[in-house]
Amino acid sequence: MKIQGGTGDSETRKERYPIRPEGRVLMKRYFMTKPVMITALGNTADETMRNILKGEQKYFSRNRVGALVGRVRLEGDDLFNRILENAAGQLEADARRILEKYDVSRVGVALGGCDYHSQMASPEHKKYLEEGTFGSYNVDLQNPYVPAGKLAGLLGLKGPVFSVASACASGISTIIRGIDLIESGVADAMLVGGVDLSSDLISAGFMALSAVSPVPTNPFSVNRSGITLGDGAGLFFVTREQVVPFPVAITGFAESSDGYNMTSPDPEATAVITIMKEALAMAGKKPEDIGYINLHGTGTDVNDAMEAKAVDAVFGSSVKVSSTKAMTGHTLGSAGSIGASICALTLASEPPQMLPPHVNDGVLDPDLAALDFARPGESRNLKAVMNSAFAFGGANAVLLMEKI
Repeated sequence: MKIQGGTGDSETRKERYPIRPEGRVLMKRYFMTKPVMITALGNTADETMRNILKGEQKYFSRNRVGALVGRVRLEGDDLFNRILENAAGQLEADARRILEKYDVSRVGVALGGCDYHSQMASPEHKKYLEEGTFGSYNVDLQNPYVPAGKLAGLLGLKGPVFSVASACASGISTIIRGIDLIESGVADAMLVGGVDLSSDLISAGFMALSAVSPVPTNPFSVNRSGITLGDGAGLFFVTREQVVPFPVAITGFAESSDGYNMTSPDPEATAVITIMKEALAMAGKKPEDIGYINLHGTGTDVNDAMEAKAVDAVFGSSVKVSSTKAMTGHTLGSAGSIGASICALTLASEPPQMLPPHVNDGVLDPDLAALDFARPGESRNLKAVMNSAFAFGGANAVLLMEKI
């Protein structure tokens, strides 16, 4: 099947954004606040980043179905809500400053995710199978809108509020949807990102596909054996103007669909190569301008092969790369926004910036395109970085950020 990869989307973008005489599409800067991250590596962005830079892998544990997962360490039975509430608390100061600048009706929420409260539903299904009755669980909690609505309520945001479910690309897709609303004049600021939980149900599904690694995921290694799931949240505001000081802006993005297979990516990586080039063109950048890419890097045979091919085709060996999923786990609908948060925090640090290291067993797959993986303790003077996310169904998204 011939994959064209995003041609129609490019035409739409050319209508919306000014084009240089040589045909490259440029977009204005969209400002962002310092990201909030909650992962197995820490309940704050700073703690998560400290453990990433150390290459830490000690926070994995087995869940009730035997899968190895990166579990968020927050107290309470309803971990999904604990993550939402903790994140809202960390976002409160930025929300207050933004609401001082913009009308409350023009500040909204675009939230990504894959699994909505199935962890709380699973015991009720077990009770029904054993006793023939359900307990007190409210199935409305599994409505995909509920987490976005809860964040809006906790922070007092009354603009557009919705959820995005484009599987593992959701985290970046929400950022792009938020920018779309600002660009169209519907909103002035949007809380964007993803929250997800490596529930027993999701784990069992991936185990049924034989996609779960028995050890922490080993991306781009010849010995890779699948994914390791994880809990997590990556959230920040995107704003029309710089309301909250943070030295990073979003200047490029693109999305596409493989139209190839429901679970496997197009091995030719055609649509992914297209959007990487589109994001560069939108920001007016050349491949050599990008100093670091946070890879999707799931540790599966087909994803790693496809991604290595795409990065090699666009960037060659001119860019440092790493996958951080061997430390955080694959956080599904929040993976893209956690990757974006890691990129932004890396870029925001003092140069030369310490790079998130690529953690695997050190035995790279010789059959994959050769990439320049970041080593522990390695640093670079970064001015622009890219983040990527690729999902079931062939949903692809990339984001480009620059230091300002």
